[in-house]
Amino acid sequence: MTMLEDELREMFAARAQTLPAAADPAGRAIRKARRTTRRRRTATGTMTVFAFATVLGGAVAAQGLGAATTAATDPNRVTFQNLYGADQPVAARQTQLPTMELPVDLLVGQQLWTTDGQRVNLVHDGDVAMIAKVPDGWVYSDSSTVRLLPNSAGEPLMLSGQAEWAVSHDGSRVATNDQGTMAVTKLSGDDRGSTVASSPVPGTAAPVTFFGERVVVSSEKGFDYWSAAAPSQYTETWNAELLAVFGSAGAEVAIGVVRGKDDLLCLVDVSAVKKGLKIGAKLGCGDLVGRALIKLHAALSPDGRLLAVATQSGLQMIDLDKSRINAAASSGKKQAQVQALVLQADCPIAAVDAVVWSDNRTALAQTDADGIFACRNDGTKLQVTLPPDVQPGWTMIPSYGAGK
Repeated sequence: MTMLEDELREMFAARAQTLPAAADPAGRAIRKARRTTRRRRTATGTMTVFAFATVLGGAVAAQGLGAATTAATDPNRVTFQNLYGADQPVAARQTQLPTMELPVDLLVGQQLWTTDGQRVNLVHDGDVAMIAKVPDGWVYSDSSTVRLLPNSAGEPLMLSGQAEWAVSHDGSRVATNDQGTMAVTKLSGDDRGSTVASSPVPGTAAPVTFFGERVVVSSEKGFDYWSAAAPSQYTETWNAELLAVFGSAGAEVAIGVVRGKDDLLCLVDVSAVKKGLKIGAKLGCGDLVGRALIKLHAALSPDGRLLAVATQSGLQMIDLDKSRINAAASSGKKQAQVQALVLQADCPIAAVDAVVWSDNRTALAQTDADGIFACRNDGTKLQVTLPPDVQPGWTMIPSYGAGK
């Protein structure tokens, strides 16, 4: 730019010798061009900027910053294009998110909206509090009852009284605590609605997730498990270190969250022993926000390989398999810093209210702006298309055991 300014000054000095030196027409032209450039860089809409005036014969060179530009016929002519080049159309620099059809059902008010266009009025007493899709229909609860609505949209089957409940990963069973009685009930087959096992438990033991044949429960005392294989042998063995537990379709390990150093939260393997839930290998730590511990803000993929967590930076997918490999490789070594979580993907999705998986590679994030974004395990972010007549107050329905 300095060489260009010197050449301009020499050119203007040769052609405008009668002008006072204080006028410095080349300097004015350069300063005006600089101001024009600054305005052009900060503008967001279409505008017209006039370039500087030459001193020869009072001619004025004007340049438009619209979608179309005209090439200079004289390469020696002092114009905005010759100095700074043609501007690029704004539309060419903008990107638009790809879209995808809604892959999960919605609860809209007290009505079930399915992906195939059905609108089903749910039988309920009071507001519908929870709902989940299973292969044979939908499990949902209101203020007094847990019900199974069959796929045929026939009469709902009553499963339990007012209860806390959780569905198994394959969608074949549901665990309920009905005023101090823990029970596992079948959701599929001709004998759906029948009880597999039951026993007395503390009334505050809320089912959280399945862990093989075990049911993980939580209370103000921490986390514990109850086994459907040996229901009568339940004794309280609460683990107060665990802040959250995400169940596994397998019977060997679950995923837990514990507090680490410097306000970090750490993922750990969790196994079941006679004395309760045992914390195993530390898989890594990160700046997971507190709301990630709430049931709606983190979810395990159907195959148990990825954990989707809403964080301050966006929706992150944590690769649990690679995290275990790293943890095994670093075991016994003194680490100068905390092992970081291994991310499979990190999608910039802000203000996430709920997270569910539509399949093993796609997590859906509902935002506080009443929209849904999809995050795929390759880092692709998509906008999910909602029904045009959807009403405010809808929520996504998690799915278990089908289409994974």
